[in-house]
Amino acid sequence: MAKPRVMFYHDGRHPHIYRYEPPMQKEEYVACIDELAGTPVDAVAFCLGEGRTMLHDTKAGELLGHNVDKWDHLTFRRAHQNAKHLIDEGNDPLRIVCERAQKWGIMVYPSLMLQLGGADWVPMRASNFRKENPQLEIGAAGDIDPNHPGFDGLDFKHKESRNERFSIIEEAVTDYPVNGFELQFNHKPYFFHPNEIESGRNIMTNWIGNIHELVKRSGSDREFAVRIPYRVEDCEQIGLDILEWIKLGIVDVLIGEHSEGMSAPIDPTCDFSELVSAAKGSKSRVLASLQ
Repeated sequence: MAKPRVMFYHDGRHPHIYRYEPPMQKEEYVACIDELAGTPVDAVAFCLGEGRTMLHDTKAGELLGHNVDKWDHLTFRRAHQNAKHLIDEGNDPLRIVCERAQKWGIMVYPSLMLQLGGADWVPMRASNFRKENPQLEIGAAGDIDPNHPGFDGLDFKHKESRNERFSIIEEAVTDYPVNGFELQFNHKPYFFHPNEIESGRNIMTNWIGNIHELVKRSGSDREFAVRIPYRVEDCEQIGLDILEWIKLGIVDVLIGEHSEGMSAPIDPTCDFSELVSAAKGSKSRVLASLQ
């Protein structure tokens, strides 16, 4: 299978399911793939939801809004009702995206935002898993300033945190006709207690190895992609030992990004050469991103 050189990230929400008044039709949902037909795009990295909750017929995770009794935001009500309507009529959103992409010869890499705040951040989009497990958060140690940007994030030193994330990945690559999988590390890039970053690197490396094995087990030609800071030092400071990942051959694609968040300013002078040099001569390849 040819490896994609041009990948398009679609977050599946803001320009898509958030905008349609229910009931959203199958033809409307797959239009996000149709609009890419005939372009140089080889693959779509399709976001599975907002990170804590999903927008497809997941059994491993939770549907956005499944635990909401009263909506206080129109947009999220739309997203829930649209996704549920499609699922109830037999059109699992992720599956119909995969099938439509196959029609146009476009590859699909489901994309998971690994970290996205705690249960109190946009509560309507939070999962019961996050609501019921505050002890798994980085701030649960009790010795971190509540203003620390990673305070309410999942602490990946906990096996329960890693297992919940892993199960969602496993479902996507096992039950759907995908070409690979992407992990987005750059949104809320805090995964360990600030005093446990060094030990966290080993934990994360072992976990990444398990994901790579999973992706390859479900199809040897499938790729495991990671979206990471474009500087090696920045990766290491958040617990990502990408040099070791490259050495071990446990990531197929490293996608360098220059900044955090969807609303961050674009830097057209960003230099990706350090990442390219790190992967030179390895099994890993590098893609640069335009934020």
